[in-house]
Amino acid sequence: MKIEPATARDVWQVAVKMRSADYEEFSAVSFSRSRAELAEDLAARYGDRHDVLVAYRGETPACIGGFIMARPNVVTLLFFATDEFPHIGLGITRFIRQNLFPKLEQEGVHRFEAVSLATHSEAHKWLGVLGLTAETGPMLDYGRDGEAFIQFAKVRDVQDHR
Repeated sequence: MKIEPATARDVWQVAVKMRSADYEEFSAVSFSRSRAELAEDLAARYGDRHDVLVAYRGETPACIGGFIMARPNVVTLLFFATDEFPHIGLGITRFIRQNLFPKLEQEGVHRFEAVSLATHSEAHKWLGVLGLTAETGPMLDYGRDGEAFIQFAKVRDVQDHR
């Protein structure tokens, strides 16, 4: 498994082949009306950034992950993958928990957050493995066509709060 900064081409390649549940989730919060249009939009928005990575299975890009600084010391997570993800999922999970999150926390990040389509239970389980918990129940009418989403977060320990 290789992890490196994602190019626009990497983002596009993963987006056009993203898992159906990921497509449902991303299209619900996008103006795009087709998979091809969504892939173009995501490639333009997230390709060639320092805070978006691609992981490969062999020579094939299998997932895109972003850690976008939404507000000072608050990171919004971005993630979508192809059906190849299960083959590298354990390695990606270890990388995030053992390298990425600790590095960002050392740099001052105190909150990681993500929103996920309420029906995307596979993503919810993985967010839990990464240490995020649901902060909300379903946020109704969050998506373009009224889809419900759930907010997840990982915050520093209670004793660290001011």
